[in-house]
Amino acid sequence: MTAIANQSPSSLLLSRLEGVIKTCKGWRARCPHCGGKGQKLAIAEGDNGTLLVTCFSCHDTYAVLAAVGLTVADLFIRKDLRSMTPSERSQLRQAALIPRWHAALNVLVTEANVVLAASNQLGDNRPLNDADLTRVRLCALRIFDAAEVLHGN
Repeated sequence: MTAIANQSPSSLLLSRLEGVIKTCKGWRARCPHCGGKGQKLAIAEGDNGTLLVTCFSCHDTYAVLAAVGLTVADLFIRKDLRSMTPSERSQLRQAALIPRWHAALNVLVTEANVVLAASNQLGDNRPLNDADLTRVRLCALRIFDAAEVLHGN
């Protein structure tokens, strides 16, 4: 079963749980998978409406969701692209690129440090051994891959 587009993930999940109580950071409920009388299931809602679900007893989010007929996909807000304006769709596409850009920039920082270390060694008239040369070549490949990510390829 998948979430209905206009129903929030929290209302979809909470309506299927027993013993739900509101806490300062979300909700607690009885775990539908491992049972018991205590509220071992913690539910928190992120800024974007996505739910975080953790059972402090069984630690099996997939089984918890399956016990109430849901999947992990139901923890996320659905976007109906057909009802969005072209500007909203563009903003959504741009937001989806941000994690890729962060990862590419992290790769570039790491590989820049490798290049710096190799160039310092060469600057001190110390040749690179085979392992160092292989690492510098790998560095170049990773930089090219990061450039492709940043160019949207």
